[in-house]
Amino acid sequence: MQDTLQSRFTANSRTVLVLLLSLMVHVGMAQATKPKTTQKQPAKTTTTVKKTDATAKKPATTTASATKAAVVSAKPAPVSAAAPKLKRIWRTPAMDEAMHLYTSLRFKEAAGKFREAAAQRDADAYYFLGRMHQYRELKYDSVKIDTVKQVLHAEKYFSANRDSARHYYQMALDSGSVMGHLGMAEQMTIRSKDDKQEFTQHMRTAAITIREKAVEGDAFSNRILGSMYYTGYGELKDFGLAYNYLRRAAESKDVAAYASLANLYLNGEGVGKDYGKAVYWLKKGVAAREREAMYTLALLYDEGTLGEVKIDSARALYRGAISKGSVNAYEQLLYINQTPDQKVVIAAINRDPDMLKRAIALGGNVNTQAVPEEYDANLQKRTPLMHTVYIPMLLEDYGVTFIPEIRLQTASILLRKGADVNAQDANGKTALHYVVSSSRIKTELYEQEQVQLLDTLIRHGANPNIKDTQGNTALAQALQATIGQHIGILELQKLLDSGADPSIRNNEGKTPLMLACEINSNYEIILALLQAGADVTLRDNAGKAAIDYTKHQNVQNILLAAGSPKKQ
Repeated sequence: MQDTLQSRFTANSRTVLVLLLSLMVHVGMAQATKPKTTQKQPAKTTTTVKKTDATAKKPATTTASATKAAVVSAKPAPVSAAAPKLKRIWRTPAMDEAMHLYTSLRFKEAAGKFREAAAQRDADAYYFLGRMHQYRELKYDSVKIDTVKQVLHAEKYFSANRDSARHYYQMALDSGSVMGHLGMAEQMTIRSKDDKQEFTQHMRTAAITIREKAVEGDAFSNRILGSMYYTGYGELKDFGLAYNYLRRAAESKDVAAYASLANLYLNGEGVGKDYGKAVYWLKKGVAAREREAMYTLALLYDEGTLGEVKIDSARALYRGAISKGSVNAYEQLLYINQTPDQKVVIAAINRDPDMLKRAIALGGNVNTQAVPEEYDANLQKRTPLMHTVYIPMLLEDYGVTFIPEIRLQTASILLRKGADVNAQDANGKTALHYVVSSSRIKTELYEQEQVQLLDTLIRHGANPNIKDTQGNTALAQALQATIGQHIGILELQKLLDSGADPSIRNNEGKTPLMLACEINSNYEIILALLQAGADVTLRDNAGKAAIDYTKHQNVQNILLAAGSPKKQ
């Protein structure tokens, strides 16, 4: 999806949460469910879409009654194409012309006109110059299809430069352009509620000008306003209004709006579901070589959404989209030969709700233990539910990305479709084990999400006392796996409240209380375990009680007061 609302949070040594907001180019790439057919395998489906006004029609056949004179009539004199007469919307004619070029994807020419408008003190031009830097539009047509590095490292090869973009956004603000607020919002990193509030304020401020220009008929502004209504950023979420504004943008020949409008038709959002109209707008986008239109139509062909799988056509369109810089198309091309089960696993690992829904619709098993082709890591026979809730350390290559709320979305999709919440992997671990053993990201959002995930799994019947092959329950796993980055008290309390037994021993005879003492947990953790009924008198296989594992005098005193034997 071209520069849609994207957020990529990576749990690495720096643990930086980056929310790159580029929501203003396309609405979400939500895919329609494949129509039912009598064939189980998409590749064998023979059903085709009925012809509608949205599909290409053959030209009428000419009759043979034309006179010879008409056939050999002289060719008309060539007429030079006159430049379209543009309605005055922006401050300068140069800006109006730049916007026409920009929405036609003629980025190089548009950049020249934006600079001309900026020289005439049209401050809004600075925003678009920044936008072109941020969204790699300055070299839109220069990518070679076989240079994958260009796709994966856009900031280097596509002139996508956040620093220079911010410079232009600030120039727009300093020069009095409200559009600068839109750019600042798109660059924000959201780490807290204050950040979200600031982001929303930027968006609402920018919406003032965007709405004015949309009413005046500017195609780009209609697209942006439609995106705002679709996402709920800057305006209240309203699919009906999103459709109205995106339709206006598309009918005003904003090429980038074609795929957005098509997606609304595919999903029946704000308008009745209509595959014919969706295909009509996608084909218009493909004719203009717009990458999201090519990607979306390829996806429909790839997955048989229109009734017939067309792998060759899909592959060609994916390559076309890649040539325009689509990372989504590149990734999808990698998966084109994967089975539905493998796609479910890939979607779960990547936490991609749309891909997950599509893979399930294709017949993917939500409890599969399939291993995708070319995956080098040992996936330990995890189920998709385990994959989607687990954020591993960087020792594993897959699934190390954290996007707030996405784990909840993908887990909920799997659970609604019948995922076994108590399934065990090769090591006997359940989804609960994987939630509590994930990498720790020290943010309020992460801690809240951990508790929400536990609550979701427990509400669907997760048993907190299932042991893995080492004899550890989810509670013991939490206290073992988080050495140096201890489990939060809220997570611990959620497990205890759901019936986790704090006295169950693992294969070494250790209880969760012993494990807590062993990693020098604070008194808050110890008290919670004791209040849940942890037995302080138990000893492990080495003959040690919980008190023998703690170095903290205050914890020893608490244990003694609870009836523990004296420290050895």
